[in-house]
Amino acid sequence: MSSILRAWTFWILTPLREECREYLERTKLTEYRAVPGCQRAAALFRDLGDGSTEVSVVSVWHSMAHIRAHVGDDVLKSTIDPADRGKLLDREPTVRHYDATDRSTIGLMPSEWRVLIRPSAE
Repeated sequence: MSSILRAWTFWILTPLREECREYLERTKLTEYRAVPGCQRAAALFRDLGDGSTEVSVVSVWHSMAHIRAHVGDDVLKSTIDPADRGKLLDREPTVRHYDATDRSTIGLMPSEWRVLIRPSAE
């Protein structure tokens, strides 16, 4: 069975890390996890040591069709609540999708992403 890993990255000031984590858990991640076709969703945080933190929001889906059913036809569009835009230092302009069915590509993913893929895909 195929899986699609969907990822979007943005950067925040490190002091906002806990607030961001709580917000994502309460809103976006909870929303994703409830959508048919979403297998898993998580936020990954990486302190860059310069006062900023990189945040990757990743989710694993059964198919692109499930993603389209949730986000619409523009699957590359990232969304951020207008009230939160000012808290971001920067953000990727588009969402990335990875075919997580090819065993050779799983090893190339950051280790924190690999744990999101079903064990049967490894």
